[in-house]
Amino acid sequence: MGRIRSFERSGKRGLMRALGAFVRARPITRDEFKAMHFHRILVVRQHNQMGDMMLAVPALRAVRETYPQAAIGVVSSTLNRGVLVNSPYVDRVFTYDKRRPWSAVRMLGDLRAERYDLVIVLHTVSFSFTSLVLAVLSGARLRIGSTSRALGETLTGSYLNLTLPLPDDDALALLNEAEHNLYPLRAAGITTRDIAPLLVPGPESEQWAEAEARHLWRDGSLRLAVHPGAGKVGNIWPPEHFAAVVEDLHARKSATLAILEGPRDVETVARFQHACGLPGSIVRGRSITDVAALLRRADLVLCNDTGVMHVACAAGARVLAVFGPTDPFRWAPRCDNLRVVRASDGNLEALTPGTVARAAAEWAGI
Repeated sequence: MGRIRSFERSGKRGLMRALGAFVRARPITRDEFKAMHFHRILVVRQHNQMGDMMLAVPALRAVRETYPQAAIGVVSSTLNRGVLVNSPYVDRVFTYDKRRPWSAVRMLGDLRAERYDLVIVLHTVSFSFTSLVLAVLSGARLRIGSTSRALGETLTGSYLNLTLPLPDDDALALLNEAEHNLYPLRAAGITTRDIAPLLVPGPESEQWAEAEARHLWRDGSLRLAVHPGAGKVGNIWPPEHFAAVVEDLHARKSATLAILEGPRDVETVARFQHACGLPGSIVRGRSITDVAALLRRADLVLCNDTGVMHVACAAGARVLAVFGPTDPFRWAPRCDNLRVVRASDGNLEALTPGTVARAAAEWAGI
């Protein structure tokens, strides 16, 4: 499988270089760019990872603060549309559905109808050939984005009028991922001081969550929400350990429990329920905005390092997250409503329920 992906990527690289000879973007300097004014700006970030999109929100805030009067659109994946639809930094969201490539034709028509002055290609964690193509097809008169350094500088140079830098490995080790997203934009004068996440659920989700909260949690109880799963198997703390933490907290203060279950979490949630002496109600099949609105009504959200952590933090919930192999300095959102417990050696099996329960009790104030 690895060889097939490598061959596929090499083929894409060759094709993109060939197409670049026809695109031939006119290069401009950073000083030229900073002197320009833009009324309609498109940001392309159609990657699927929700946590990565949430960590890119400060970059969108920077665009809004730098160009407060501009109309700002974002090309997003279907998965991440929900985290942007009510954002104060975004006026319109265009959905790129990789599962239905023919739908891109209509989306491109909508993009071109907006007549964007500037398109910004955000790709920091991984380079995206698709994003470059969408930038060109958008019809925007100017295109900027981060370098394709690892693949050869000439690749982005053909497609972008201004290629922006990315940090080297030593500098990257000192940056949170939100700062990583901002790094290339700051070179173009697009910046913000605020790197906290933000997700606005919207009135319909708030109304649903208010009613659901009354059903899930008893008045006067410790309102717990637990998401024992994760998108990456290596980030999952044993669900039996989460169950032990819940029981410890329940012994300190009578608790009621909501359990979040995503499409990949069925087995993990079943293990959690089997081990947990406190019964809970499962929340499944809801939109991201519904989940965000619900979680901020909890007294404490317990979760792994996964997309739900980013959503809960961005919605303003009080969150305790368990980290294992991933470095929270780099990948945890920067906000005051998050506490992290990390396995010192990255081995989640070695992190005891007692350690997490003590941190959770202190954070919940019980």
